[in-house]
Amino acid sequence: MRKHLPKKSVFLRVLTVFLILSVLGIPACVKAPTETSGGDTAVETNAGSETKPASTATETEEAAESETEPAPAVNGGIKFKDVAEVVYPYTDNVRAYLDAGDDADVAKFMNGSNDQHEDITIEWEYTGEDKISSVIFEYARNEDFSDSVSVTLTGATVKRRLSNLYKATKYYIRVTAVGENGSVSDTASFETTSLGPRIMNVGGYYGNVRDMGGYVTEDGLTVLQDKAFRGSALDNCVDANSSTLNGQGKKYLNNEVKIKTEMDFRATTENCGRTTPALDSAENYLQIPIVNFQGAFYKDQASLYCKVFRAFADESNYPIYFHCAAGADRTGTVAAILLALLGVGRTEIIQDFEITSFSKVGERSRGRLIPVFENLERYNGDTLSKKTENYLISIGLTKREIYNIKAIMLGLDPDGYTEEKTYELQTREFRYSTAKGGDIKLTLLEESEVGSISAGGAELLFTQDGKNITVPEEALKNVGKGSFICTVAFKDGGSLQFSVIIDEADISDGIKVTHISQGPGSDYYSYVFISYPYGIFDGIEYHLHSRPEEFPYAEENVLINGASIKELNGQSMSKYTFAEFPGNSMDRYKVPVTMLCQGNTVTLLIHTGWLDKYKGGGELNITIKDGFEFTYNGIRYYMSKNKTFVSSGSVFREE
Repeated sequence: MRKHLPKKSVFLRVLTVFLILSVLGIPACVKAPTETSGGDTAVETNAGSETKPASTATETEEAAESETEPAPAVNGGIKFKDVAEVVYPYTDNVRAYLDAGDDADVAKFMNGSNDQHEDITIEWEYTGEDKISSVIFEYARNEDFSDSVSVTLTGATVKRRLSNLYKATKYYIRVTAVGENGSVSDTASFETTSLGPRIMNVGGYYGNVRDMGGYVTEDGLTVLQDKAFRGSALDNCVDANSSTLNGQGKKYLNNEVKIKTEMDFRATTENCGRTTPALDSAENYLQIPIVNFQGAFYKDQASLYCKVFRAFADESNYPIYFHCAAGADRTGTVAAILLALLGVGRTEIIQDFEITSFSKVGERSRGRLIPVFENLERYNGDTLSKKTENYLISIGLTKREIYNIKAIMLGLDPDGYTEEKTYELQTREFRYSTAKGGDIKLTLLEESEVGSISAGGAELLFTQDGKNITVPEEALKNVGKGSFICTVAFKDGGSLQFSVIIDEADISDGIKVTHISQGPGSDYYSYVFISYPYGIFDGIEYHLHSRPEEFPYAEENVLINGASIKELNGQSMSKYTFAEFPGNSMDRYKVPVTMLCQGNTVTLLIHTGWLDKYKGGGELNITIKDGFEFTYNGIRYYMSKNKTFVSSGSVFREE
């Protein structure tokens, strides 16, 4: 048993020891406990392991009593280098284009670029004498790092690249140098830009993948990220030698995003006959073959677009990856309609479409997207979002399905749907000839009792039978000649508008061609422009807003060197590969001539390889035959009669 000395004896002994030490010149000292690195945690060296809390006060006292010396910190420091407040995870070309704003011409910013995304590089430096065995890098969206993603790197590592960061999001980063006897760390933060779309880095041939989320809508809501992705094909059916998505990209979409539904807009002839999803995480493969990227507004393709957006209305399908081949036109049109429905601004919708230009796909300018806006603007509604709702109703979606899309993508209450009345017509544009006479027939999408119809300030007579409204001939003759916006007012307070062009003559007299001009050429196409001025017929404006290559009357009545476009497109193109995918090995080819009607210009896209063979170095004659007309959205359009234009060098002259 240990004997206890009297207090006086203890005091004398301590005093004696102190005097001896003083005589010998040895200072008496007290060792302070060493701080743990990082302030309050000692970090494990294994990647993915949990951090351990610092020792408690009780543990520290026990260690001192047992005379166990605490481990010292690393003799040195580690510090982040030049972390910007706002970072831009895309290339300088893309940033310059986005910074240019609303009227930017994307072609001026491409500069031969085939890349959109650029990783964010975080750098640091270690300044210390002690050797460090590893570096732990962490990044998180919570300041306390409770949601951090960490990786353990070698001690010589001085930078880390970050991909696929969320848009308009603040991130916190921490780097910890770990040595044999302790560690030291530094923290910093940055925010990803809100400018432009969230461009994804999933590799592959096209590199053309974007998240539909991150945008702030006209109502101040934010579109959720990681819900819907637009992109290129997930297989190598576009090009047997080049997969459109690399292994790392598939791993990210499988393991991180966990794509559940692949929506493929290609036909069976384009997708190698595939019937199952290309991603392991995906449970659903929806093949919805969209023939034409402007087909959203064709009656014969309305059911296809209805299926597309019905899939977006089912929450069990999310996350969704939707694509065509290159993820440009068909995919871009669907993305534009989706963003318009959610209330995203027109400029941001255009930017999302045009960003494709900074990939191997090639230029995709807003000219291809303008007809989408023009068609949506024809529908009733105070905003583009409301007009888009009415468009979707017109192709078969229910109002509940439309609400579901918004609820899923905007984080709204899934049970918050309330019934609202729809005020919309099946057709909202009419051409009327008083020489021909007849009534105008209006059809409501949803029945509601009409109180009045007016045009130019004057009320029109009408009759109503359920959803069907008739404006009689005598009422139209009294309106006069010109272009009118008519208003339908409903007894319950709702209203809608439709337009009508009224002229005395029979407008089937035709729209006259003023000139044909040779456009730019490429390795794949020669462009020929057939122009029509506005206000061509008796002061009335006629506009063409369609792609009539699917209309046989148009193909039969435009002749090139005496052969109709229909005949030419029946010829074999086996020697010439599909123009949009140069150098590929697919058995897929473009027809010799495609027609594009847009604004006041009809463009013939003539395959250069075919043209050289067909012309044989001779002249190119283009003839517009009698009776060239086609119908679009219930409206008849007419072009010129009996005119032939002959090329002389790069200029066409009328013969």
